[in-house]
Amino acid sequence: MRRRQRQPDSLASSAAIRGVLSELKECCPSLSTLPDREFHKLLQSIRHLETYSATDTKRGRPTIFERELLDDAGSHLKAILFRNSGDRISIQTFIGHYLPILDWPEDVVRALERGDLSRLEATQVARLTAYRLGGRQREAAKIRAEIIDNHVRVKGSQTALREKVREALGELTLVSSEKMTEAVQQIDRWLRIDPKDRRHLFYEKMKELFFALREFNSEDLDETDIGEIMTSADLLSGTIHSIKQRIKARSQAKKPIEGFFKEKEPEQDQRPVVEKDAQGRIIYRFK
Repeated sequence: MRRRQRQPDSLASSAAIRGVLSELKECCPSLSTLPDREFHKLLQSIRHLETYSATDTKRGRPTIFERELLDDAGSHLKAILFRNSGDRISIQTFIGHYLPILDWPEDVVRALERGDLSRLEATQVARLTAYRLGGRQREAAKIRAEIIDNHVRVKGSQTALREKVREALGELTLVSSEKMTEAVQQIDRWLRIDPKDRRHLFYEKMKELFFALREFNSEDLDETDIGEIMTSADLLSGTIHSIKQRIKARSQAKKPIEGFFKEKEPEQDQRPVVEKDAQGRIIYRFK
């Protein structure tokens, strides 16, 4: 759950991205006359052309740009990216993952450029917009600042940051007193049914952790405590992940469509019955 050593990303800044786009327009002067909206549409067409090879068939919706223009701009963009990053960043990666940085909140871009966040971490924090949070711009900026400051202070991992963002967006179901009461009732039911059933231990431990969160303060924990807790938490997270995978596999198990697979009717006995008629001739009669 600790932040791993990261490598500096020369293109992960708004200035570097705009520099690539400016250089592309210099190489292709016809792109300079395009409005920003049309220019972004052209970049998306280049990305699609790089992902799916074009054919000469008449199927599909034709692009609004000439094929020669797309090929020319794509080759120049590929050369520019190679000069700036080598083979590390492709056209698909630049247009799909770097270009959206220009639309991110300014505080997220500044944290990215300072090195406080990696590009993937900044992608998560950029989701915390006023529209998604259902509030005002100032409130959204305050939430982003708190998450970024806490992430930098504790040197958290990308996984921990993603969980914080999901929690702020309401995508996680937090433990509430109602849920804890339900868990306690489940423990009591299991103990009444079978005192030897060990499943109640899971809920009892979860209850103990829940109340510990309410009793402990930050100054009560030292580095040794944090190290031991994180080591145990990694093991617990692995076990919980395995349980989730089993539940997912069980829920996605394929079920035969009713009426599609019919049971085979029992085969009739095809052996003939041998009889003799009145004249003594042998007759073979099938059932």
